[in-house]
Amino acid sequence: MSKKAVTIQRVSTKMQELEGFSLENQKDSTMSYCQKRGLEIINNFEIVESSTRGERKQFMEAINFIKKQKFCVALVSITTDRIFRNFKNYTMIDELRQQGKLELHLIRDSLIIDKDSKCNDLTRLGINIVMAQSYALSVRDNVTENMECQADKGYCMSKAPLGYNNIRMPDGRANVIIDEEKAPLVKKLFEHYETGLYSISEITQKCREWGFMNRSNTALINTSAVYRILNCKFYHGISVFRNKERPHIYERLITEKTFENCQKILKGKGKAEARQFKYGSRPFVFRGLIQCSCGCTITSYIKKEKYTYLRCSHYKGNCDTKPLNEDIALAQVKTTLKNLHLDEEIMHYIRADMEKIIDKQNEFQRQQLAKARRKYDECDKGLKNIRLDYAKQKISAEEYNDISAVLKEEQYKLNDEINSLTQADEHFSIALGTVLSLGSNAYDIFSSSQVETKRAILNIVLANFKLDGQKFSYDLRKPFDWVQSLNKKTPSKKEGVAIGDPNGIRTRVAALRGPRPRPLDDGTVKTKNVIGYI
Repeated sequence: MSKKAVTIQRVSTKMQELEGFSLENQKDSTMSYCQKRGLEIINNFEIVESSTRGERKQFMEAINFIKKQKFCVALVSITTDRIFRNFKNYTMIDELRQQGKLELHLIRDSLIIDKDSKCNDLTRLGINIVMAQSYALSVRDNVTENMECQADKGYCMSKAPLGYNNIRMPDGRANVIIDEEKAPLVKKLFEHYETGLYSISEITQKCREWGFMNRSNTALINTSAVYRILNCKFYHGISVFRNKERPHIYERLITEKTFENCQKILKGKGKAEARQFKYGSRPFVFRGLIQCSCGCTITSYIKKEKYTYLRCSHYKGNCDTKPLNEDIALAQVKTTLKNLHLDEEIMHYIRADMEKIIDKQNEFQRQQLAKARRKYDECDKGLKNIRLDYAKQKISAEEYNDISAVLKEEQYKLNDEINSLTQADEHFSIALGTVLSLGSNAYDIFSSSQVETKRAILNIVLANFKLDGQKFSYDLRKPFDWVQSLNKKTPSKKEGVAIGDPNGIRTRVAALRGPRPRPLDDGTVKTKNVIGYI
């Protein structure tokens, strides 16, 4: 009786069609291989999807089909990277292999992996998977490079500021056009502020009198929106992408001279106000992540054009918390990341149980995000109510200013929390799988990455950043707190490994049963955008 086989062909890019990896070419190769080996093809899966985006629904259909069979199935593919792009995919297939339900045939790699495969073959497969993962990450880099190229040509690569609209042309190209309703108000704002006769609060009040609404037209613009407009170089022809300034091709609303004049007023006449936003566009690692003991947000600033410090924003008045050198905080974080190391044998069993934890963590993040958004909306409602009370002369101007300041400060904090939770929710599953599969190389990844990736790692691994005096503290997110705890007490083979999920539920991983082949994970993956950056 001939052995049954399932064939897989996959393409994810147009380029792969040109490189000879078309579905048709792959199908011809796998069918020819099966015929020569005497394998009977019982199903064929043609997959058109990108694994870099996590879109592997078709791939899972193939795996689920194999699971349903009562006999060993030969899974045939032209190369390793047509199946694997990370160790998460490997874990699913390796479980079936060890159960004797699947043997892996990789044609061009000259590899057949079955239940009895030797260490050398498993090691070769592991190396191929690492290389495939590296390639997937390089694809992301190529996308980023393409965006950089488009930005260099003057195209806007993000949401245009208030006063402009992002649109899609009939041919599918993105474009930016003037917002006929808001653009005149942006010009008017700059012209009035340029006179030097208005403070930020006064010019904000003027904008509200003009009926200047936010982007969604749900509320009048506030002080923070005015600051963003006055500090935005896009209005005089400069676009900022990945912290690099470039001239853009779109219509300008103001002259460069007007922008410079407004900047001088911000830095001169309104020093106390401008100080909070002076470095707002700079890519600081801890920007918006740390809360002061007084309840305010910790901001970053540069001293002597060389050293970066963390200090209280003083939104609620004077605070005794002293500025902290950012290097001290970074050193503490790096020490924590160094401690996120697990023995490879333990990690081998953890990967099989990660799916449950990821689902629960994401749900936990979504619940926290919904809670933060509700609180933000409540602050918005409170601001509307006090505006009505002030308009009806139910409260004094002093009371209005005091209450609005408290509500706005709460919104600043909630906005930072929402941003952190959003990033954590989007990247948790990718980042967690990657960090564990690389053997807990979080420290190396953090040390060698750009600021954006560093911030993503902090959002994923750590939480509740606080600065009290000179004491800098934070908590490890689940399950990273559990990872660290394992290093303090190595479990025995009899005990197995207990994994804690976000809700405090504990899941037991299969007990360690002695030496078993493990996938190679040598940490050679390109670390620039490991988190996705991730």
